[in-house]
Amino acid sequence: MSTKTVYWAPVIGYEDDTHHCNIMFLEPNKLLNKISNDVSNRNGVRIKNLTRCPAFSNLAKNIYYVENPISTEFEIQNKKIKFLSENSNVITYIDDTMIYGNSYIFFCEEDLQIMLTSPFFSETNYTDYGMVIPGKFNISKWFRPINLEMLLINQRNYFKIKEHEHMAYFIFLTDDKIKLKRFNLNKTLKKIANTCATTNEWWKNIPLIKKYNRFIETKTNKLVIKEIKKELVE
Repeated sequence: MSTKTVYWAPVIGYEDDTHHCNIMFLEPNKLLNKISNDVSNRNGVRIKNLTRCPAFSNLAKNIYYVENPISTEFEIQNKKIKFLSENSNVITYIDDTMIYGNSYIFFCEEDLQIMLTSPFFSETNYTDYGMVIPGKFNISKWFRPINLEMLLINQRNYFKIKEHEHMAYFIFLTDDKIKLKRFNLNKTLKKIANTCATTNEWWKNIPLIKKYNRFIETKTNKLVIKEIKKELVE
């Protein structure tokens, strides 16, 4: 079994000349490792066999969860956020949806798709209030931020998430092993990411496959990986 290297970085859209919010982004962790550790402390053969089941382990081995860095609680009054917690993450609220403050970006030199989902196998409370809007695309042929956008359930006007609660899963759709490497998103990479993220504004009604082709034809993938390797955090 081969290994695919996946490069990832925090996307920090709310920093300025005096702040750099890398400290708000904890490392993505492999779900299978956490589950294996959890079941090792339990009694019973059946539960211990969970991680040995190929149907489960083949799926979970390439699921990575991301943790919430800071407890956040708020309510919505007159379509505006009113924070109830002493500390809070950055929230963008638009028409019963919100974008939570932590966005991520991934890239791979080899063909690889990523899928964003809710943390369906983690103990969470925030999912009583909101659901992660899922999505999938090829991270070797496109370079754009993945926002943790949530749909507020039943038009609720309240949301709460605790520190270290699992916010979302990133699932890498491959049988190969995944090796994550963190990098810093420099100005050139931010511009490329922003261009990809806003194509629907200036290149309308274009299927994603055509955008993939243009990304490769213009060697934008080569430019991205060249910049990433300058910015590795090791």
